Amino acid sequence: MNKKRLRQWMAPFATATLILNTGYGIWGGTDAVASQSAALSIAPAEVSNLIAVPLDTTRVNLSWTNPSDINFDHVKVIGVSTDVYVDNILSNSYTLSGLQPNTTYTFRVKTVGKSGNESQGTTVQTKTASVDAPVDKTPPGEVSGLTATNVGYNAFTVNYILPKDADLSQAIIYLNDKEVQRTTGTSYTFSGLIASTNYKVTVKTVDKSGNISGGVSIPVTTTALTVDTVPEVTGASVTSVNNYSVTVSWTRPSGISTVNLYKDGQLVTDSTGTSYTFNNLSASQTYTFMIRSKRSTGALSSGVGLTATTNSTSSNSSEVSNLEVDSKSDTWIKITYDMPSQAEKVKIYVDGDYRGTTSSESYKITDLREGRWYEIKVTSVNSSGRESSGVKISERADSYSYSSSSSSSSNYEKARDLMRIAENSLNASDWRSARDAISDLPSGTRKSDLLDRLEAIRNRAIGTSSSSTGTSSTTSTSGTASSYSNNAFSSYSTSFTLTPGATSAYVDGRTTTMAQAPRVINGVTMVPLRFIGERVGYQVNYDKATKKIIMNRLTDGKQVVLQVKNSTLAVYELNNSRNYSTNITAPVIINGHTLVPLRVISELSGYQVNYNAVSKQITITK
Repeated sequence: MNKKRLRQWMAPFATATLILNTGYGIWGGTDAVASQSAALSIAPAEVSNLIAVPLDTTRVNLSWTNPSDINFDHVKVIGVSTDVYVDNILSNSYTLSGLQPNTTYTFRVKTVGKSGNESQGTTVQTKTASVDAPVDKTPPGEVSGLTATNVGYNAFTVNYILPKDADLSQAIIYLNDKEVQRTTGTSYTFSGLIASTNYKVTVKTVDKSGNISGGVSIPVTTTALTVDTVPEVTGASVTSVNNYSVTVSWTRPSGISTVNLYKDGQLVTDSTGTSYTFNNLSASQTYTFMIRSKRSTGALSSGVGLTATTNSTSSNSSEVSNLEVDSKSDTWIKITYDMPSQAEKVKIYVDGDYRGTTSSESYKITDLREGRWYEIKVTSVNSSGRESSGVKISERADSYSYSSSSSSSSNYEKARDLMRIAENSLNASDWRSARDAISDLPSGTRKSDLLDRLEAIRNRAIGTSSSSTGTSSTTSTSGTASSYSNNAFSSYSTSFTLTPGATSAYVDGRTTTMAQAPRVINGVTMVPLRFIGERVGYQVNYDKATKKIIMNRLTDGKQVVLQVKNSTLAVYELNNSRNYSTNITAPVIINGHTLVPLRVISELSGYQVNYNAVSKQITITK
């Protein structure tokens, strides 16, 4: 093509008419967040529904549907056999002008990602009208039967019937007078909407000459957010109190066959009955109990609380006395004690595990490991079968593995191996074995390193404290286990276990209580904002006036912005100068606490979410 012809081709594009389509809604699937980094490194998907319509002798209109890829940025149009080139088209429609009459053109439409990657492109061919051909300026007929169905709190579907015009091209869907989609179908589903909000839907038709009808409109109002309110039990009361047990009773509401029972905030059991006895309590201690109705779906009520204080015992006369170690070896420890007059027998526990029952005043504990510390508890049992809180003693089985004749190197290697076993198993028993072996090592850098590793897993293996909740006194021998401060674990939590409807949760294996229980709202699990946000590394700020939530994580420069009753979530990666937004279930306020979607927050922070359909528990791990 000569330069004159080239200028003729390029001049019209300087004033080409650009038909913008702002669109409505952004990507709406929370599961896509986890794969966004991989998606940015490849070209976006191709456009679909590509149509070329000659408007007259010199103009052609191209329209298409942009892909929903999160990394999609814009579109470019290239003339296959001409010098046409138009880049950075942000809409889903473009009018090319300055063409030749009665001429066939082939155009290629490419998608371009945010990182500049281009797709192969989709081609379309059309022919401009001849000079003598009459120009069609009559718009097509309107759609009929426009109705809205499946109206929910954040989505609804519209259906309609297309007119039978021979030159009909497609329908154009608008929401609140903004173009959303062009389609040849007869229905369209809107998603990512706001609950209890009025919307106007308009459907127009367009023919092959580009004529657009006036349109047909209907109003649609989304529904309000619904929360499953489970009825509470009635008549809840404490019916019996003893030294070591409390019995509670209740009446189940209609339609409820199961209740969850809690003691001091901890789930004890499910019950299909109307009464339950909490056993193995401590004398003279106040307990709180909770009864929560449970639906077959797993939804729980807020709960009815009760308080009771167990009866006292006189000067601990129900416990054994003079508990001491009589003799021991590397595999057994023999203990002796004096039984109280009202006791028929005693039970022996080692590190919390039941070992045996005897009416004798001595007991030989066998099958022990050499060199390991053990916590031994002896409880008395009276003629009614009631068991005391127990008396404890700590003792260590003899050890030959770390005698003075053993080499320091061999001792270190064995201690290191036990440390690795404890790190992998997170088992309290393995942790104690590692602790004992490390304590026997001579002072030095290698011992300090192992002690640091030991402390780092202490909370996950045995919790923050090993003390008993019992009120009885404890007699101990001269040997005691070393105690370590709780300072070595990371400020980021690595695992959570939550149950919808329950305020009790597990964080890194430790029990904690949330101010507001998670809720399942329209199939989405919502959790208290600060509980989950701060534990995955964010600083959480809430503006009461605007109800806007701003979460900052200084470690990687990430900022997440949400707003109550707003389904748009914005993410700003400050260190990478990149940002994006997506649709989520809108945050809500329940009982004065802001609840946000669990999966969105956790996966934006690199955590994996899994749901156990049997236990109804949600596990979040990093």
